Amino acid sequence: MGYELKLERLQFQARRDKRRRMNLLNLDQANREAFVATLDRLIKEHGMKPSDMFMHVLESSEEPEMNYWMTRVLIENHALDPQKPLDKDAAGEDVKPLQAACLLQNIGVVAVLLEKNAFQGSVADREFQLAARIASKHEDQALLGLLMKFAQERNELEWMMKALQRAPIQ
Repeated sequence: MGYELKLERLQFQARRDKRRRMNLLNLDQANREAFVATLDRLIKEHGMKPSDMFMHVLESSEEPEMNYWMTRVLIENHALDPQKPLDKDAAGEDVKPLQAACLLQNIGVVAVLLEKNAFQGSVADREFQLAARIASKHEDQALLGLLMKFAQERNELEWMMKALQRAPIQ
């Protein structure tokens, strides 16, 4: 019985570690350090706020790799909350960073937010499904493919697809 418990614990740790290492865009980790230095300088020497920097990155049309690393460093090194609502929509609902990044078709930011699980629930729940519907409505195949890759990495692609086929989220 003790061995089964140890095996189960090791399997859980392996799944958790795999999620931690998820790199949806297959970017080179060595490039991260340049963005750490840039953000440290902007925040410490120039007094910029991490939340303001995030809004600039979110709205950026720069290369996905730059947006990815800037967002990732802001979350990991500067305590940016990736689930904090950005604003309210016309109906008074919170606009979360994942949905905003999908609306702005910012694949680099979307990749980081997925890797950091910056949504509540599973891929079949409201927040993730709203992001998937936004990507689908924009007919953004790259963004939709990224969302599907994320769901597949978590072995939840079937759930995601079944949820997408249901009635639209209001």
